[in-house]
Amino acid sequence: MELECKNCGYEWNYKGQSDYYATCPNCHYKVNIKAQAEVISSNETKEHHREEVSAEVKVVHPDEKNHRFNSKENQLINEITECDSSEEMKEVISKYDQVEYNVLKKKIKDKANRIKNDLRLFEKVENVLESSNWKYSEL
Repeated sequence: MELECKNCGYEWNYKGQSDYYATCPNCHYKVNIKAQAEVISSNETKEHHREEVSAEVKVVHPDEKNHRFNSKENQLINEITECDSSEEMKEVISKYDQVEYNVLKKKIKDKANRIKNDLRLFEKVENVLESSNWKYSEL
């Protein structure tokens, strides 16, 4: 399951056994695994002066999403892409809190590196197929 640390922004594939918390391998912050769940229905009840909430949840894996960057990351990328000068870039970046910008930058770089690695893999596959004169069979 892909997890993201809310403290430092680090993302990793969690393969542990805990259903509740995982420790970020980057900063050792406790990451709530349940935060990866999306509530799809709930039923609130009061019992013994304590409020209890029961909910049916569905775990949302990042692989199920149709995009690699979230909306904040896309917004930053789009804003920077539209800049024509370094002054405009500085103006865009100054809108962000430094910690928020650093976290976004790290996430974008990490995801861009994954995209580059995926591209290298597909180029390798294409080279192997081309060198062996492989062709699709006619249907």
